[in-house]
Amino acid sequence: MRKKFNIYVLFSFLLFISNNLVYSQNNIKLPNLTKNGNVTQLHVNDKPFLILAGELGNSSASDINYLATRWKKIKEIGLNTLLIPVYWELIEPEEGKFDYSLIDSIIFNARKYNLKLIFLWFGSWKNSMSCYVPS
Repeated sequence: MRKKFNIYVLFSFLLFISNNLVYSQNNIKLPNLTKNGNVTQLHVNDKPFLILAGELGNSSASDINYLATRWKKIKEIGLNTLLIPVYWELIEPEEGKFDYSLIDSIIFNARKYNLKLIFLWFGSWKNSMSCYVPS
């Protein structure tokens, strides 16, 4: 269990650091919540941001070729944010061997279509089943 905990901590830390580096290099403020009277607003790039999100199904998010046929449609229906599942088994299919091609492709296309991403991380368990761990 200790090894799994370290993977989660490392993954979260790397995401945090990479976000801060990107934001600080581009002089962009991190998304934040701003209180305006009785209303709390999400601000992204110093502007109010209304999340118009869709969520991809578990299996559809694991195939770069399938996703390639969906990006344009996601934008056409008016979404600005995409919730997308990411599985441990797809990032580390073999112990110590990492493959970020799916994540890289998702980030590249989200930028191309000006979409925000919310990654749904499935490390080992979902819906009481352990089906996202590497073999």
